[in-house]
Amino acid sequence: MKILTSDQMRSIDKRTTERFGIPSIVLMENAALAVVDAIAEHYPQCDRAAIFCGTGQNGGDGLAVARHLENRGVVPIVLIVGDRDKLTGDAMANFIACERLGIPIYDIVDSLHVDEAVAHASDADVIVDAIFGTGLNRPPSGIYADVIRAIPKLRVPLLAVDLPSGVNASSGVPFDPCLRAEVTVTFAAPKLCHVFEPSASLCGEVIVADISIPQAAVDEETVALAVTTPREIQPLFPLRLAATHKGTYGHVAIVAGSFGKSGAAVLCARGAIRTGAGLVSVVTDPQVAPLVNSGSIESMTFPIALESKSMAAILDFLRAKDAALVGPGLRDDEDSYAFVRDLVSTIELPLVLDASGLNAFAGRAADLNPNGRPRVITPHPGELARLLGSNPKVINANRIDAARDAAKRSSCIVVLKGHQTLVADPDDNVNVNPTGNPGMASGGMGDVLGGVIAALLARGIDPYDAACAAVYVHGLAGDLVKDDLGDTGMAAGDLAEKIPLAIQRLRRME
Repeated sequence: MKILTSDQMRSIDKRTTERFGIPSIVLMENAALAVVDAIAEHYPQCDRAAIFCGTGQNGGDGLAVARHLENRGVVPIVLIVGDRDKLTGDAMANFIACERLGIPIYDIVDSLHVDEAVAHASDADVIVDAIFGTGLNRPPSGIYADVIRAIPKLRVPLLAVDLPSGVNASSGVPFDPCLRAEVTVTFAAPKLCHVFEPSASLCGEVIVADISIPQAAVDEETVALAVTTPREIQPLFPLRLAATHKGTYGHVAIVAGSFGKSGAAVLCARGAIRTGAGLVSVVTDPQVAPLVNSGSIESMTFPIALESKSMAAILDFLRAKDAALVGPGLRDDEDSYAFVRDLVSTIELPLVLDASGLNAFAGRAADLNPNGRPRVITPHPGELARLLGSNPKVINANRIDAARDAAKRSSCIVVLKGHQTLVADPDDNVNVNPTGNPGMASGGMGDVLGGVIAALLARGIDPYDAACAAVYVHGLAGDLVKDDLGDTGMAAGDLAEKIPLAIQRLRRME
């Protein structure tokens, strides 16, 4: 599902009316019906509603909402913020309809009478915010700012039309002042403010409503940012056919683990196994192999010194595998880094690179994939900062641009881990992951994720699709653990064991 800016939404609206011939008043009518349906679903006991309307098209949506609430037996009042003479077109048509229906309409035209006017809404069960829509491009001021500051004093649940007034549609950073909604009904596709914090928290539950904007009108807009949805990745997790066998689902090779870090190799293996890999083999140091064998009894080990003199044997072992994962738990020293760089330069398999494997390429992003092979890297902000010669604060300040930059410079699919994990490709496409929770902020979670991605790559899935699907399922498994255990004390091993259930849950989602 694409994530839009205000300019992109404006372009889609224009294409809908001018090219596809759908009248704008039809879109307004459908938007109002979607809002009224949301009120009925979320506030079924609502008897009275106060609709705050601006003088633009968002205000027109609010006026249409008032009409439909009246028809459904809810008593509406309308409070127009600003000069009603500025209403035009579809908004004016709905204003006239509300007047003729006898719906009470109050004007808020100056700061002296804000509290008095807002008091008319004091007995409402729900406030509908239709003051500003996606066109707001500066902080509210004057009478609008006064009203936005006054509404929360009513302590009445608030539902926003398109977005809470004062939120910037094209940014995760809201203007000041702004409202906070319990529910937001937006149209056609989410906007940046609905997805990225801190604005996303101000939007509450976001409903994306179909208001008859043709999908072609959205698809023709050049949009490189999207949120991963279940429908998009469900085809990657089909039910297994009766005639399949372990070879059908690929053989994953994992080069991981060192003294004191055997757990990383175990968790990688568990992630791959629980995602359905047919076979999993861990290439690791001889002293680590027994610990991996005991920690993951379904996987196999290839005990060998992870150093340059073993390169030929390791490459020979990897040759018959379907995908590889390199890096978790390896030593962080220059000898190990040199070994990793040599290994990665030679591997032709679909590859996931993480942790110490990424550290081996600090400041060398261009060396990760000079031959354009199918590769996924999974850095957290610190690892990405080292890779790009930056620092974590800079990465976190603009994660989307950082992920895109890394994908271009490395010629890899980039999974930038963290809250709302991003998946970026070298063509500027970025997917935002909606699953996961703060309980996943513990050691080993990334190791499991690496195994999940590798298992999907071993089945021949496109690296970008594999990364998006893996991140979604990994986060969903974390959400299932949170449901069982809460958000404190969650362990990576707990998450790995929930992956089959997460896949089962994904298949049933709509």
